[in-house]
Amino acid sequence: MDQRLKRMLYLTEYDNTKDKKFILEAVDNLFESKQTEQQATSILNRTNIDERKINTLINSFKQADGTKTGILIPIMAKAYLETGDAGLRGMLLLFTTISELLDSNKINTPQISDAGYIINNKTFPDYLKLSEFIHGLESMSKGHSELTGSIKVTDESKPLEFDGRNEWNGIRIYDGNDIGKCIHYGSGGLTGKAYSFCIGRPVSSGGNMWQNYRDAKTSTFYYIVDSSRDLSDPLHIVVFDNTQHGVELTDENNHTGTIAEYGKDVNGYINYLKSKGVPVEKLVNKPKTPEEEKETEKLGSANADVNWFKELSYEEQSKYIGRGHILGNDQFKYLWQFKNDKGGYHLLHQYLDTGQAIPEEQFNILVGEE
Repeated sequence: MDQRLKRMLYLTEYDNTKDKKFILEAVDNLFESKQTEQQATSILNRTNIDERKINTLINSFKQADGTKTGILIPIMAKAYLETGDAGLRGMLLLFTTISELLDSNKINTPQISDAGYIINNKTFPDYLKLSEFIHGLESMSKGHSELTGSIKVTDESKPLEFDGRNEWNGIRIYDGNDIGKCIHYGSGGLTGKAYSFCIGRPVSSGGNMWQNYRDAKTSTFYYIVDSSRDLSDPLHIVVFDNTQHGVELTDENNHTGTIAEYGKDVNGYINYLKSKGVPVEKLVNKPKTPEEEKETEKLGSANADVNWFKELSYEEQSKYIGRGHILGNDQFKYLWQFKNDKGGYHLLHQYLDTGQAIPEEQFNILVGEE
């Protein structure tokens, strides 16, 4: 019987209900699901699998497919021909993940062709390459979510206290040795005014450099707010960074190393603070913790091996990039395939924000010549 006629006959019984649209959608999904089951059966029939076995496999595919129309069932049939029973369980888990990525709009509907598997206009020649991409995308999405979720942006802005005081002639000092605090300060938490300091950008934007500076030069940040100056004066806020190499200053203009009135004269500004009674000697550099030292041992040296890079956690990948390492071309290509995901975008943005000249092959990929 013609599919359209079937739908009409089915809906006739509900002609007077208010749920016709819902029922129509359900019927359409049912027919599409049956069609995908038939496609999967056709694919499996290319081998010597008996009918009973095929029915068992189709039922397993249906349980792993979280879509309404069973669109993934034929793709699983194709994958099964490559994995066999030995890889069936892992394959079903992979397609459960694919269903979740589809549901969250992280990927387009997968397709199959003689050339392999197609997702987001990218062709994967075999199941192994497909699984590598999906696992990588899952890791990127989950890792980025966990990283941003672990950063608590407090709504409190409490000045530091030294010797029982927290203000010196209108000057207050705030702890910047926490990325969440810096994001809060950057969004207006100190003066009601937003700032462009890169250590205070939202992590989700991909451009926060707090970890980069901590890793590269053991930066120890202090925000100095001078209420004796008008908000139009760039020196009303200064980021005082006591690095392992010495003090670096950045005022509202955000040109590190050069500030209003004092230019590159760091001591000139420090003497100004001292004249106000500010205990500058308390603004010390804080060495890396044992945990940070372990990270340095693991991530401190450049390693262009793509497999080594893949095995790092998402946070470790971010910290490795933050140390200023140039990615190997294969590492860059690995990240590039996830550029449309927030996680991949964050790492690529972070990499480019280091300001280093990247290799020609990577540049060509970036500008679209490849």
